[in-house]
Amino acid sequence: MLSPKIETERLILRRYKESDIDLQYEILTDSRLSKFITFPSLTKEEELECIRDWIKNVEDSQYEKWVITLKENNAPIGNISVNGIDRKNNYCNVGYVIAYDYWGKGYASEALKAVSDHLLNESGYYLVECSCNELNRQSSRVMEKAGFKKDGYIANRRLNKDGTYTGVEYYSKTKESVINEQ
Repeated sequence: MLSPKIETERLILRRYKESDIDLQYEILTDSRLSKFITFPSLTKEEELECIRDWIKNVEDSQYEKWVITLKENNAPIGNISVNGIDRKNNYCNVGYVIAYDYWGKGYASEALKAVSDHLLNESGYYLVECSCNELNRQSSRVMEKAGFKKDGYIANRRLNKDGTYTGVEYYSKTKESVINEQ
C-alpha cells in the first residue's frame, strides 16, 4: 500500500483529502517559503484539481505523498512526498515543506525521519536522498536531525524567484544507517 498512515510521537502522516486545499494553497503562496523553493503558479482551483488527482490515483502512482498533521488536534501543517525514483539504482528523492508558522519545532525532522525509515525498511529502497537550497540552513538541519549525511554541493544549481542562482546541498540516508541507529 502506497502512502500508508504513519504515526510518530507528535505527528500523523496521512494521505491527502480535498479539505487540505487551504494548507496547500497557503504553502504555495507564502513568500517566506518561496525564497527557498520554487512553487508552481497555480490558482487555488488548479491546486485543488492536483489534490483531487492525487487522491484519485493514489494506488496507481509510484510517488508516495503524505500530509503532515499534528496528532494533538489533526491540524495539517505541511507535506512530504517522494518526488523522484531511480529503480535501477534503488533510491528515491524526498521533498518536504512545513507551513512557516510551524518552523523550528522539530516537526519536519520528525516527519522526514519517519518517512525515510518507512521507505528504507518497508518500501525496500537502499537509499533516500534530499536536497535543499544552500541558503536554507533550517532545511539542512532538518535533514541532519533525521539521520541524513551531507553528500555534496553543486554551485549555482537552483534558479531563485528573484532571478539569481544559488547552490544546492545534497543529503542521503541508507538502510545501513537506519540499522546502525537501532
